[in-house]
Amino acid sequence: MNRRQRIIISIMLAVASLVLLISAFNPGFLERKQKPSDITIQVILRSNEGDYWQNVMMGTQAAVREFGITMYTTTPYDEADADGQLKAAMLSLETNPDAIVLAASGDETFAPFLKEAAERHIPVIAIDSLLTSGTIKSYIGMDNYAAGQQALEELAGQLEGKGDIAIVKHSTGGINGELREQGIVDALVQYPGIRLVDRISCEGDHNSCKEAVAEELRKRQLNGIVALNTEASIGAAMQLKDEQAADRVKLIGFDSSQELLEMLQDNQLQKLIVQNPFSMGYLGIKYAMEAALGHKVPARVEINRKLIDRNNMFWKDNQKLLFPVVQ
Repeated sequence: MNRRQRIIISIMLAVASLVLLISAFNPGFLERKQKPSDITIQVILRSNEGDYWQNVMMGTQAAVREFGITMYTTTPYDEADADGQLKAAMLSLETNPDAIVLAASGDETFAPFLKEAAERHIPVIAIDSLLTSGTIKSYIGMDNYAAGQQALEELAGQLEGKGDIAIVKHSTGGINGELREQGIVDALVQYPGIRLVDRISCEGDHNSCKEAVAEELRKRQLNGIVALNTEASIGAAMQLKDEQAADRVKLIGFDSSQELLEMLQDNQLQKLIVQNPFSMGYLGIKYAMEAALGHKVPARVEINRKLIDRNNMFWKDNQKLLFPVVQ
């Protein structure tokens, strides 16, 4: 054996030793998939009902068609059932997916899941809801804290900087609702004439939010309301319509649905802060696939939010946002 052959053999042995060393600390290394068609992604959402989650699903399905991966979807029976969603998430780990896309109902609740996924070397892409209780590869969604600040800014503008307001929050809001609410509270210092007089809580469908707003309006005279998600926004708008109070009580809502857009057009609420759930679903699958293939993915992908009112809701770009089926 000549010197050159000995050098080649030494290099090959060194490479083999390195591969074995890496695989010892990362059991999934040798099994890493090489092409999208080999990839299986588990998608775990908070719900499969309502326009918002249907649009998220449309985005995931578009990505599946484009990339040729295999996708399985799990949703709990009740969007507010964080424990049920956690149980479904833990069970999904037993199927050994290559990556998981998770829209979580809570943050701390999912700490055990994120720990287990990390130990199994299964990358998790968080969409819609930011997760801070464990390791994720990427968060895809809007800045909910900044969105809360924007909501108060818009309401303060409607009220010309003076008035009593309330926040309507729903039990399914999770960390998104908490961040939006904190954004509102922190932004109040910029508007000394605006007074937050109550925080109204509701659960179930929008009718419970409607009743909660009705009770609030019986107790005190409000000048404005910020509703933190779809159900809260629909319920508040419905009650203001029933009381013919839309002119004297200004409403800023979150998300979009057919009901909200109709009420926006009828001036039952003034503004909606919306994001693009279609893009969120699509990018969730895209980056989950990239992570499963061992590619680097961005730690955070911020979905731009838009302020929709009756004047711009029919603009072409906003139509694509509000009705993504046309994409």
